[in-house]
Amino acid sequence: MMLPHLDGAAQAAAERRLHDQTVIWLTTVSPDGQPQTSPVGYVWDGATFLILSNPGTPKVRNLRDNPKVTLHLDLDREAEEHSVLTIEGVAEVTPAPPGAPAPLSGREISAYLDKHLESMRWAGLTPEETFAGFSTVIRVTPTRARSY
Repeated sequence: MMLPHLDGAAQAAAERRLHDQTVIWLTTVSPDGQPQTSPVGYVWDGATFLILSNPGTPKVRNLRDNPKVTLHLDLDREAEEHSVLTIEGVAEVTPAPPGAPAPLSGREISAYLDKHLESMRWAGLTPEETFAGFSTVIRVTPTRARSY
């Protein structure tokens, strides 16, 4: 899969950056229309973004009313082209049952650990603690991407 509306050099640069980066900015909209942007860890599998969240956060509450989101990476200051990447999409929220860890497939767990295990260790968390605390799964399907 590819990001919609990107091709060639823009698509290649976006895929490289999404593979290399560990944090993306997620913007949701509150019920009163106020945009809220939060840095989040993610995994991009070529079709959807996987994001884990604490269940009580404003972003999760916002997504209950409005599933439309934007994602963006920090500016790539070393790139001469395609230093900006923004992605519009629709989020699906899957909460875990009370007391259960994030509802993830084995493939998703492996991909998340491959990308974020070092950050978990830095934060003093085990994978089990991470998946228990960040038990709400947000999957974003891109509808449009822009790179310039």
